[in-house]
Amino acid sequence: MNIDLFSTTIALLTFFGISAIMALSLNLEYGVAGIPNFGKALFVSLGAYSAGWSYTHLLPWLAGRDFIEPCSGSTLGQALQLRSEIMKTLPTAALGNFVLTLLIAMLVGGIVGWLASYPALRLKEEWYLALVLLVGGEVVRIIVRGTPFPICGDNGLSAIAQPLAWLPDRQMRAIGFMLLVLVITAAVYFYVERLTRSPFGRMLKSIRENDDVALGLGKNVARVRGQVMIIGSALAAISGVLFVVNSGFIGSDDYTVALTLDVWVMVVLGGLGNNRGALVGAFVVTLLDRITSIAALQLDAMGSQWEFNYLRYILFGLILLLVLRYRRQGVLPEPLPTTRAIHVVN
Repeated sequence: MNIDLFSTTIALLTFFGISAIMALSLNLEYGVAGIPNFGKALFVSLGAYSAGWSYTHLLPWLAGRDFIEPCSGSTLGQALQLRSEIMKTLPTAALGNFVLTLLIAMLVGGIVGWLASYPALRLKEEWYLALVLLVGGEVVRIIVRGTPFPICGDNGLSAIAQPLAWLPDRQMRAIGFMLLVLVITAAVYFYVERLTRSPFGRMLKSIRENDDVALGLGKNVARVRGQVMIIGSALAAISGVLFVVNSGFIGSDDYTVALTLDVWVMVVLGGLGNNRGALVGAFVVTLLDRITSIAALQLDAMGSQWEFNYLRYILFGLILLLVLRYRRQGVLPEPLPTTRAIHVVN
């Protein structure tokens, strides 16, 4: 089987950008603020479900078309054809829907992040929050899978086209969307980096190190952690939108605990509290995922009986164990000075 290196590189960079946003959001929550979010898949899925609603309800309205029920057996094909037609022939509606989808996803992700964390953040042990979010993510996934709204239950939604689907050349569309994803990733990185180095970021680190001291100094620890959850959840929802727009399909089974563990491997491998480390971890995990996927296809074409797809889980487990054993600070440890004031004092 021949491999198109150029197309593979474009796909790799696109997946890297999406994974990097997930890793940056978790690094802000846990690496900087010390909030163990084991429900990252939940907030990524909220972006995907928001895209499901916007592509079936908002997109026809922006194009001046009548709404067609997307989940009914008699109108499913018509709704799918309508989505494809609008995305390929009306650039304004396609781009407008994409931008509005990102805004809606951020709003939904932020609100749910605050609501989900509100009770648990006020408990003494923050690991209660980890359990609440872990269970909550699975509960939401199961509910969505069994109900027609917002992604037609177990069937999912297809024809979720890229915002540049109206471009005539397929390769041009892929390159354009890759650049769009990387631009959004760069914007998220600079925002998170600036936030980390701000007085608010230094306060987050003080809460992470000793919340009792921060509380004694008059900081509202619960409120600050809630604010971080709002920001991190909104960023994760952005990655969810990009994920489904890139794949063209929304299915609830893509947002299991395995996705959360992948993001945790990215952050722990790269270095907790270091945003550049989150990018390194995201790239390594994405590269390994692509290599194992291609290897699985090659072996399958050769008639191999080995289930090579599961090798990625073994690799990620070994990476996590080795990092925790020999380099707990990750590939790029957290930088100690986070303000230029230290250079002025010296």
